[in-house]
Amino acid sequence: MSNSPRSKSLALMFLLGAFLTGGAVGFVADRAVSLSRPSRQPMDERSMRDSVARELHLSDAQRQKFDSIFDWRRARNKEIMETVRPSLMASRDSARVLLMQTFDPEQQAAFRLIIARSATADSARRSREDKR
Repeated sequence: MSNSPRSKSLALMFLLGAFLTGGAVGFVADRAVSLSRPSRQPMDERSMRDSVARELHLSDAQRQKFDSIFDWRRARNKEIMETVRPSLMASRDSARVLLMQTFDPEQQAAFRLIIARSATADSARRSREDKR
């Protein structure tokens, strides 16, 4: 591959496109698996199930079926994310490389701290999800 400005521009456009696509897919996936609530407070799945079951006055048999369907859905969502996650992570990592190139050293250090905080929060979230 040559080092012409056109090649660099195409590579940059490809990475930007991958970043935007990854962001859009991540946004859609997040919205697809979460329930919108006016309070904007996170509600764990068990609380959401209990709330819906109460509101619908589900019988014990209906509640068992209801729970089994949500368990099935969670398993399918996990399978889907396992296939999509590598692409999302590659897109995220490419974007971070591009962003770091635009920052001065002080901003790079601050950005690394932001990334570390995000990784810690993601790890805690995954740990909570694994316990469900």
